[in-house]
Amino acid sequence: MKNHKTLLLAVLLHLMLIGSNVSASTSGSSYSEGSNSNDNQYLSSYYEQRSKLVKDDQELAIGSTVYFTTQEEQANSIFEQIVLNDELTYSNIDPPSYNTLYEASTIQNMETFKILQKFPKGSALHLHQDSSATYDYLIQVGTYLPNCYYYIGQANANFSYGSYYFFDEQPDDGDWVLLETVRSQQANVTEFDNQLYLNLTLIGRDTGDYVELWRNFDSIFSKTSGLVTYVPIAEGYLQHMIDQMIGDNIQHVELRKPFATYYNLNGTTYNDTWYIELVERLVKENQQKYNMPCFNVKIIGADFRHNPKDVVMKHLQESLVLRNQYPYTFIGFDLDGPEDLGYPLIYYIDEFAAIYEAGIDQYYSLDYYFHAGETILYNNTNLYDAILLNSQRIGHGFSIQRYPVLMEVLIEKNIGLEICPISNQVLEFYTNIRSHPVASLMNSGVTVTISSDDPAIYGYAGTSLDFFEVVFSAGLNLKQLKQLALNSLDQSAFYDDTERDLNYAQWESSWKEFVSYIITTYSQ
Repeated sequence: MKNHKTLLLAVLLHLMLIGSNVSASTSGSSYSEGSNSNDNQYLSSYYEQRSKLVKDDQELAIGSTVYFTTQEEQANSIFEQIVLNDELTYSNIDPPSYNTLYEASTIQNMETFKILQKFPKGSALHLHQDSSATYDYLIQVGTYLPNCYYYIGQANANFSYGSYYFFDEQPDDGDWVLLETVRSQQANVTEFDNQLYLNLTLIGRDTGDYVELWRNFDSIFSKTSGLVTYVPIAEGYLQHMIDQMIGDNIQHVELRKPFATYYNLNGTTYNDTWYIELVERLVKENQQKYNMPCFNVKIIGADFRHNPKDVVMKHLQESLVLRNQYPYTFIGFDLDGPEDLGYPLIYYIDEFAAIYEAGIDQYYSLDYYFHAGETILYNNTNLYDAILLNSQRIGHGFSIQRYPVLMEVLIEKNIGLEICPISNQVLEFYTNIRSHPVASLMNSGVTVTISSDDPAIYGYAGTSLDFFEVVFSAGLNLKQLKQLALNSLDQSAFYDDTERDLNYAQWESSWKEFVSYIITTYSQ
């Protein structure tokens, strides 16, 4: 396998060199051999046509309209060489073809990844709030708070084995143990805590069975719910997310947040209004803390696509109220969860129609940001309804390539796709990211953005790993990365032109610093 992959990479590099030589040639005459004039004419015509095809494709590719200064071209040449060096050095691994859960530590040692950490990514547009930042915070801070209990009973509608919750007194059903007591009995607390952490990820839990994988995936949200909705933890976890996003050079975040009740030990509870006001307060504090006046966090209310119609209607109504009460922060509604195991969008069409009518009399109607097309099945129709319901963006949407008419509409309306390559790989839609349609979509005129979906469950933070996988699998350079970042800003739900202009100005400044960093750090 190792020799096969090394040979394959060598062949690919050879073909890349041939392709670049051909595209640089206007006549192709340098490839003509032999004395026969007819052969020379044939070959000359052949290579001329070939060069034209290559050129026409390149003109359609993402980043083809991006103009680069001399300094940017210099940085781009350096970046391309570093990527090539990493490809050669790690040719026996080929990261996109392996599950990122197990290759992350290797990738993070590569120079390409280190550069991508510095890359100003613009906006992260597909991120679930309750898995948006690494769970080490929940274990190292959250579970050390007093009165933290661990569930050891049978799984039910409310709790999975290994769930956490805070009680002022020991429950008398025998299904809960005080974590402080259990931890005190461990010979190696560090190893114990590490196991608690791993139990909240998919690391080491890839069974190879699609249904079992999704069952494990969904159970993690049940396990962490009692932690992320506990008031003393909720604020800290949100701050943890902000620190990690800014640390990964992300300046704008849009979170899909489940409708939830937040609780205190004394029985006091709070609704989603409390959380939105918490977001607005922390955003202001962090704008000053990081000297980033453009930084913001937006909220998309996310319901579950297996919920009954009356529950979805209730949350649609709540979303319309929140949209008008907090228009700067609350931006819309989504349905999430595994598409092929839940109700399709058309199932709720009466509820969507009712909320459309209700929104006519409001200052702000309710926008949608639907998950759709996160499937490899042929009979999933959610993309039709997502587009007809005017979804502002589409979460995942990689199966759009099967629907040429829908793809034309997507391009015409500039509806962006939120592509999450590592999530799509780990959840076994595309086990080899090289086979992911992201490259084809980017080069077909679709506005693609890159996000990380549920990075906490996959054991990492930010989106640098996702960008790395796209760079390695699709051969991206700085022009294409720049376009992806600009796509994310273009697709962001900014409140007004003032916020939009502030974000573009911040990004341009960060980009110039990034270009200078590459030249200063890596020039020979």
